[in-house]
Amino acid sequence: MVNENLDVHVMLDVINPASPVNLGNLAVYVVSDSENSEEVLPDVQLRSAADISNLGLAVNSATEEIVKSFFAQPNHGDTIYLYGIESSVDQSTTKEKVESTLTDGWEFATMISTSSLDSVVLTNAIESYGRKLAVMGMDANLSNATVKDVESITDAPFYGNERTIVFLANREAGANEKFKGVGALVGALGNLQPGSITWKFKKLKGITATQVNGTVVAKATEIGAVMYVYKAGTPQTSEGLSTGLEYIDNLHSDDWVRAEIESSIQNLLQTTDKLPYGAQGIAQLEAAVTTVLRTATENGVILIDPETNAGKFTVTAGSREEQAAADIASRSYKGLSFDYTRAGAIHDVTVHGTISNV
Repeated sequence: MVNENLDVHVMLDVINPASPVNLGNLAVYVVSDSENSEEVLPDVQLRSAADISNLGLAVNSATEEIVKSFFAQPNHGDTIYLYGIESSVDQSTTKEKVESTLTDGWEFATMISTSSLDSVVLTNAIESYGRKLAVMGMDANLSNATVKDVESITDAPFYGNERTIVFLANREAGANEKFKGVGALVGALGNLQPGSITWKFKKLKGITATQVNGTVVAKATEIGAVMYVYKAGTPQTSEGLSTGLEYIDNLHSDDWVRAEIESSIQNLLQTTDKLPYGAQGIAQLEAAVTTVLRTATENGVILIDPETNAGKFTVTAGSREEQAAADIASRSYKGLSFDYTRAGAIHDVTVHGTISNV
């Protein structure tokens, strides 16, 4: 799926065996609970937790906790997109709402519903789209959890999607802790400059860390679940992986690069009287992409080559003569491509030492 509102489409090929640009905004989809006569919420944009009462919204406790937790974080994004969905037996209304809003100005999304099938619709839609991230809350009694308890969450039908994040909360802290965790995780980390952080070792305001057995933490990491735990006496996120075992900061950074390139080229097309289909116009396109990748290098997204002290990326722009005649006739240029090496991050350290008696 592409964004029909743009004339520029960026296709990223991740070499790693492969498994409107505010990337800190959160979408909250709320399916009405017909059994409890819950009304369908209007589609609104929230700029603060107070907007719930300011707009007279009758939200359920799960939605309220996500919103409050998101805006309680010091560096939260600007907006929560709140979408109301009428419940349907076959999830048809959920599918319609998600598909119609998938290109709105948010990067993260979660689902509040009594049916896990609604969450499947959201997570699979984002997976198919190939950008943005679904963040789902799950829970277990973590203080006495076993490896089997944690492993059982992989039975969720959406588990394993590369672009799905699971926050595994401590159920002992309350039924809404998993929703608070979703809001806190996105609010605390989603709006920070992609490339500048990883999603491991981070503090979340308002979430209670749990002392969890080391083998349980290791299993959570193995299956790509994020917990909020004590390590060396310090509360922190246990890891920064998606359920598809891709690092969240990698996916977030790739989305930033793609969005910035789309925006940069779109701006070039809109502010130039005419971009000639020749060396001059093609050079301008190449320069636009190069500028974004240089910024990505400065932000820590792209690895710096120690020999050149420049980012390890290349931009290729084919000449007019290399383009298909049909593309030239239809004014479609398809000769621009790029690749880069991710900078990555250190999450684990092994130290070898030697001790002598004399």
